[in-house]
Amino acid sequence: MNSDIPEEHAATPPPRLKLSLAQRLLWPFAQLGHAFKLTGTHLLHHVIGATLIASLMLALEGLHVLEWLDAAMLRFSAEHGELVRERKDQGARYRPGIIEIDQPAFEQVFQEREPLERARLEQLIASAAERGSKVLAIDLDLAPAVHEEQHEGGRPLDRLLDKLATDGHQLVLILPEESPRNANLPWIRARCEAGVHFASPQIRERMGAVTRIELKSPVLAAVTFELAHGVHEQEHKQPLPGILSEQKEVVGLANRVCQLAKRTGSEKELARWAFEPVIHGDAKDAKEQNAVTAPFHPSAMAAEFLDPTRTRARLIDGKAAVSPDALRKNVVYIGTSYDPRDRYTTAEGEQSSLHLHAAAHASLGIGTADVNKYVVFAADIVIGVLLGCLFGGLWTLYGRAELAIDKRMEEPDIGRLHRMGTLAEFYGIRVILCVVWASPVLIGLLAIYLSHGALEQGWWVNPGPLIAGMFLHAMSLRDEAHHPHEEVPGLNVWAQLRRTHPGIVLVQAPLAVLLFIVAVL
Repeated sequence: MNSDIPEEHAATPPPRLKLSLAQRLLWPFAQLGHAFKLTGTHLLHHVIGATLIASLMLALEGLHVLEWLDAAMLRFSAEHGELVRERKDQGARYRPGIIEIDQPAFEQVFQEREPLERARLEQLIASAAERGSKVLAIDLDLAPAVHEEQHEGGRPLDRLLDKLATDGHQLVLILPEESPRNANLPWIRARCEAGVHFASPQIRERMGAVTRIELKSPVLAAVTFELAHGVHEQEHKQPLPGILSEQKEVVGLANRVCQLAKRTGSEKELARWAFEPVIHGDAKDAKEQNAVTAPFHPSAMAAEFLDPTRTRARLIDGKAAVSPDALRKNVVYIGTSYDPRDRYTTAEGEQSSLHLHAAAHASLGIGTADVNKYVVFAADIVIGVLLGCLFGGLWTLYGRAELAIDKRMEEPDIGRLHRMGTLAEFYGIRVILCVVWASPVLIGLLAIYLSHGALEQGWWVNPGPLIAGMFLHAMSLRDEAHHPHEEVPGLNVWAQLRRTHPGIVLVQAPLAVLLFIVAVL
């Protein structure tokens, strides 16, 4: 019946529908919404992928493998966070003073002698006490050297330490290095009898960076904070997790080392015990909940807040002393900062152990804690699914645009305007591709900013691995725009996913369950 229609007219494609101006303006948004329309199969795909990554992170965090990434992320956020955020010293109330022996003081006051001259140390400690400081944390090995062991009538430095303790000053000394035949143990016990306190000088370092403070170990900062503010204040600022609430008892750290020194005959054992957590209850639960450590607060470590509290030891009238116009503080840390071997990598750059002890003191006052790992696990899954939808939608949008231009280029060339439009679409697709690859970077920068802000409120989370993992996971769906899977009627979502993505069902889902079991156990 159509034999009278010319053959060339029969082959002519139907004319394109003419769109109104409003439809043309809304067309990009309609395409974007269509790209992000998910089926149940896609959603389950993202749920399994997010669960796998969350389980992997949960297991690695339990093994402390990701602490290097925490440190790197903290360093980046500390370096760039102030560009968009004005930081406030949240630890001003608790921040101690610092009297340090830096390189110029080491050269001018102590004539570059090691061990440091005891007479000058005696003068420096006396000067700090005369300024009204009630708690002195001394990050120096003050044990008698070999030539001082037979000093008649005792050392003048020891007499000063005992007198200050008797007069009401709270003194905290660090445990000296292990000596031959435990020669320092009697000296430690004698100072304990006089009322002097001892603490461990150790700093927790993992993966080449310092990111955490000790809460329940008798280290220098914890003991000093307890003496300055009381054990109840520390418990209030650093409470144990709810799982330990029934087992929790207020644990004093100030006298812990002296009690251990009475019971042991080995300095090595004393040093080991002085770094172990002091906690009543199930130690395994405490370890699982990270109840014995917490992240450093960035405000406590920030150089702009730490530097104004620092005072250099100097010579005044031929004696080691503190400048009269230096900042006066009720709590003072005294130590050295000249030795490059005594420096650590932190979120705020390289810092000496003396500065880290003081920063830990301020961080204890501000209060920081880890988010419960199961809350983080659930949040990772929810955020991971949202990221999977976002990244999957972007890849789908790019794939459909690429498919559209392929079809357009198959059309017969109808003129210069058509070629210019095709060229514009070609470059537009490349712009979309750049946006797709830039999206995890931009989201990562936003996450770093938000994580730093969360840490300033006392919480630390690291979403970096989740963002990278879900971006790579979503790439597995990028080819579906070119080769969409046909859904079989009557199959449920799980069966449909097993048909279209067997690797997700047979590999990723069991692996996610296995990793979660490993993390829990």
